Amino acid sequence: MKAKKEYTRQWIFKTIAVLLPFFVLLLVEIVLRVCNYGYDTNLFLEDKTGTYYHLNPDISKKYFTVQENATQGNYELFPKEKKSGTIRIFVLGESTTVGFPYMHNGAFPRMLKYRLQFAYPTVNFEIINLSLTAVNSYTLYDFSKQLINYQPDAVLIYAGHNEYYGALGVSSSSSIGRNPNWIRATIALKEFKLGQWIFRLAARLKGSDKKTTDYSLTLMERMAHDQSVPYKSRQFQQGIDQFKSNMTDLLDLFGKHRIPVFISNLVYNQKDLKPFISSNGNFNASKQYQAGNVAYVHRDYLAAKRHYVLAKEYDGLRFRAPERINILIRDYARDNKNVHFVDAMREFEHHSPHGIMDSTLLLEHVHPNLAGQQLISNAFYKELLKSGILPSLKDNTNSLFISPGDYPFTPFDTIFGRISIWLLKESWPFNEPIPAEDPTHVRTYEEQIAGACAVKQINWFESMRSLYDYYKQKQDLGNALRVMEGLCLELPYEQEYFLLAGKLSIMQHKEKKALFYLNRANQLAPSPEARSLLDMIQNHQIPTNLK
Repeated sequence: MKAKKEYTRQWIFKTIAVLLPFFVLLLVEIVLRVCNYGYDTNLFLEDKTGTYYHLNPDISKKYFTVQENATQGNYELFPKEKKSGTIRIFVLGESTTVGFPYMHNGAFPRMLKYRLQFAYPTVNFEIINLSLTAVNSYTLYDFSKQLINYQPDAVLIYAGHNEYYGALGVSSSSSIGRNPNWIRATIALKEFKLGQWIFRLAARLKGSDKKTTDYSLTLMERMAHDQSVPYKSRQFQQGIDQFKSNMTDLLDLFGKHRIPVFISNLVYNQKDLKPFISSNGNFNASKQYQAGNVAYVHRDYLAAKRHYVLAKEYDGLRFRAPERINILIRDYARDNKNVHFVDAMREFEHHSPHGIMDSTLLLEHVHPNLAGQQLISNAFYKELLKSGILPSLKDNTNSLFISPGDYPFTPFDTIFGRISIWLLKESWPFNEPIPAEDPTHVRTYEEQIAGACAVKQINWFESMRSLYDYYKQKQDLGNALRVMEGLCLELPYEQEYFLLAGKLSIMQHKEKKALFYLNRANQLAPSPEARSLLDMIQNHQIPTNLK
């Protein structure tokens, strides 16, 4: 009996000894949570009203080892309760998908929503852009694990250029290793406050690399730690394997939940961007680029394109994705029933001289101009139509066809984008001086506003309100409407903007647009004014003296 009691006592003490460290860890976790230490790791947070969700502005801190480099996405609201008749689409991607350098309505997801809302005026489209600058497939896969709980009807993906220098990439200053399982484990650990504390303590003990925290450098330069990644090197292959591992699991997860995925191949500048880093030997990027230029001059465009692609492949600075990633993207659509292939490259080649992508549609290495963003939007639109997840267009008698000139852009957008690209290309790896300003040139109002916004003297909303007042004063109703339509896209639950957009549409005899905006205004908040204007339009009594 004594032996049995002794055994029981020893077993209890051993159990306590084993469980005690876990109890201490749990206690520390509870204390850190009570003290509100660290950051929230939920993908979405509630807005102040408790009615809508929006992307957590701190979510990217999970992926950046230097939290000061963490980027923020768009503040786009969507209802916590998904209403019937709603098609909810989430978009995953990197800086191109955010809309850099235009941001806001210069991103293809906004263009896609603009087109869809007029093609299907009776359908409520929620297109929520979750893209972040300087992230890669690790972030996309981690997002997907929470995203499945928010009733997506489809997920759109445009990503793959950042596998080397994006957060946690194999050549990034924000890397913590090259084994996908290890990296995913560290991301998961940051779900806990204790994990966040451990990583922050480790970073302090290690000390910071001045290059990663020198904010006189661009984010591109701070993130590119191992600048040269030789073609076919181990590091080169690891970047491809990283993309393959994360995207395979992401697509499997969405497939299990029967969520359609639309994934696009990637576009990049082939002709008008010489290699950043060229090595000697068999994989000489500069020689291939020069051979491409010679072939282009001699009008041998097939040979020119082949050389330009090889020049990009051999370029040691991996800001443009290897061809293998585009092959993987096509293979995913072939091998997965729920995955649809979006051929953005085909759109670009069709609209590029001799089928060779150049500065006609691309601003530098990978970021499209506004026309290029429209082409990506078109590519997704076509595939959405083919997929069958959208209603038949025949059932929408009030459908409005949107042409390239109809999108709500103003001179501000072009000027803001141009200034942002100048600021980017002034630094490494482009090192191009900002063009000298003509001393005789008198700046337009749009140039003044765009310049102030580009250097953060005013924000985007202030810019739009100033431009709206300016255009109204000048009786430029076309641009005034474009500004208001842009605000409707930015703030789709603000009735004021929809009512103003409806009235401006009436003043320009755009009846279908007016019907859409006024109906939307009335849905957001019953409005006698909106109802009265709708009745007048339907009775063909178009008012002409609106204020």
